[in-house]
Amino acid sequence: MHPFNSEIFWTAISELRKRSGTRPPLVHCITNYVAANDSANALLAAGAKPCMSDSPDECAEFTEKADALLLNMGTYSREKELAMLRSGKAANDKHIPVIFDPVGISASEFRKKSFEMLSKKIRFSVIKGNLSEMCCIAGVGVGYNSGSKAHFCEYIVKTAAQRLGCIAVLTGSIDFISDGETTLYMKNGSPHLSAVTGTGCIAGAVIAAFSTAAHNDTAALCGLGLVNLCGEIAAESFHGTASYRTELIDLMSQITREQISSRLNVHQYKEEDLW
Repeated sequence: MHPFNSEIFWTAISELRKRSGTRPPLVHCITNYVAANDSANALLAAGAKPCMSDSPDECAEFTEKADALLLNMGTYSREKELAMLRSGKAANDKHIPVIFDPVGISASEFRKKSFEMLSKKIRFSVIKGNLSEMCCIAGVGVGYNSGSKAHFCEYIVKTAAQRLGCIAVLTGSIDFISDGETTLYMKNGSPHLSAVTGTGCIAGAVIAAFSTAAHNDTAALCGLGLVNLCGEIAAESFHGTASYRTELIDLMSQITREQISSRLNVHQYKEEDLW
């Protein structure tokens, strides 16, 4: 894992904001219709430019013109499977980062089998999911002994990273990020984030944006950090889920260096870490 702290985070944000005024990085998203609009607006707020083409007939052409590719299985179908396969191959050919979000993979055999096929034909840069999704990716059943959830999460995210040869991100009340050897954890965010649909999908999109300006592990930490810190700040003036959603995206374009340095809570995982 590359070094990470608030200054590295701020440098990546500044790079995206600077590029947004000239040539914003284009993030091609094959994502779910529940979160597409919010993901597009979050990308714009972060300093990137969204593209949402998911037609198998044209998606590879869009990917070839993009700077990063997001693949999200949220509202999945055979047509999206074909689109992801074509765009994923185009991204690999052009050395474009591929961020994969296996939404709902543990819910159906179709998604599991489709993922197995895609993971053999596409090289992922970052894979992000919740505990049940990442357990499925790692090939491990959901479960942990009393008092050892931190150890279990660290094992799952490291196993997933090793299996796929990419950066793995396990999201939850505490987020874990691993390259298969070293694991970091982030203790930022707010419970209100889970009350707004699509915030996890937004995080995947923003990780893709940062992958155009930083190493894959740094991009994963920056993407999670931006969503979590903005969600944390927005929660301090919470009036309801609709206004919270708007404030979350507003803050993505407004968060300051001082807010990041005073709030960012990221550490390297150690065996004695228990929560």
